[in-house]
Amino acid sequence: MRRFSAAVVIASLLWIPTLTQTATAIYCYKGDPPSVYQACLAYNQGIGAQVSNQKQLQNIHNQIKNTQAQVDALYTLIKGINDQIAAEQKLIAQTQASIMALDRKIRLADADLTFLKASFSERDELLNQRLRYVDSHGAINYIQLVLTASSFNDLMNRMIGAQQVVDSDQRLLDDLNSERSQVIQASTALGVQKGQVSTLLKQQKLTAASLMDNQATLSAALGFQTQLESQLAGQYAVLQAQRVAIDQQVAALAKKYQKAAEKAGGGTGQFEWPEPTCGHGCISQGFGCNSYWFEQWDPACPYPHRIHTGIDIAGPWGTPIIAADTGIIYFYPGIYGYGNYVVIIHGHGYSTLYGHTAYFAHGLRSGQIVARGTVIAYEGSTGNSTGPHVHFEIRVNDVWKDPCIWLGC
Repeated sequence: MRRFSAAVVIASLLWIPTLTQTATAIYCYKGDPPSVYQACLAYNQGIGAQVSNQKQLQNIHNQIKNTQAQVDALYTLIKGINDQIAAEQKLIAQTQASIMALDRKIRLADADLTFLKASFSERDELLNQRLRYVDSHGAINYIQLVLTASSFNDLMNRMIGAQQVVDSDQRLLDDLNSERSQVIQASTALGVQKGQVSTLLKQQKLTAASLMDNQATLSAALGFQTQLESQLAGQYAVLQAQRVAIDQQVAALAKKYQKAAEKAGGGTGQFEWPEPTCGHGCISQGFGCNSYWFEQWDPACPYPHRIHTGIDIAGPWGTPIIAADTGIIYFYPGIYGYGNYVVIIHGHGYSTLYGHTAYFAHGLRSGQIVARGTVIAYEGSTGNSTGPHVHFEIRVNDVWKDPCIWLGC
């Protein structure tokens, strides 16, 4: 069933300029671990197109008068909030994982830094001892080494020993400079990691606050939805009772007329398009799960667990409707549910239903055999309908199926 009013309401909600601010967007720090930064960007992108949930819910409360339109708008809002909550929960989980990973790195870095500082302190003390020795004994006097040497071999041994002392001092200085550089680098890296943790904690706090706001709004929306559904429950019960009655009618008619319909040439499994002057482009709603609250209950469909059991073909008011196949016809005038509807039994388990018609074709009567292509009724908007269209069903052994399986739409 076409729901023009719901579409207009939802479109108007998205149009209102004052409601186009992003909902609880957070700052994404480029220094975060890549997975967290990308999750943050995805979160902000996801809510960037959303209007303020609280204001949207208030708008649904205050400005929408049609109960079904309110239910549809709430369904859209609740789906959006659930998507935001899922993104926030994902971001919180990834942020927490990154905080824990950084915390482990910080602990290891702290231990490494302690070791580096100890080694640096030890080397520094050796250098101080060497400097104190040089200060008290003087630097190496190479002239004295030459003058006091007893032989050439003694001189060479003294020169080699002196060079070893110089090399040892140089290595000590090089090691000390290297370890000083390592200490500085480790301290800097540790500071960066601690800064990342601080930023992640702030980001997580903002995300948690946004999550709480969304959960509160979701709870309010669900409460309002329950309230609205209770208002629709009585009308829905009547429609469901009518559907049960229709199912029983179709089953009884099929049992009574199936053989006669088959004998007349029906039930071949081939169907014509029910509105020849308005083709596939006139389909206003297809077969399958949808959010219209007054449709047939189907637990296999997502909330609100409703399924559209046929296709809606929306042509101009009064468009001729034909029998999709040969069979025995029955007319049911009414002002509720399917309004004026027609049932045709074709045989071999096949039957078709045509709902919301304006009026039936003259000269036909219930129980009569009609040939494929015969005009049986004219498009209207009787019953639970928001605009001219025909609701067309194909049933197989009293179970509705997607008409497009046979019609190729």
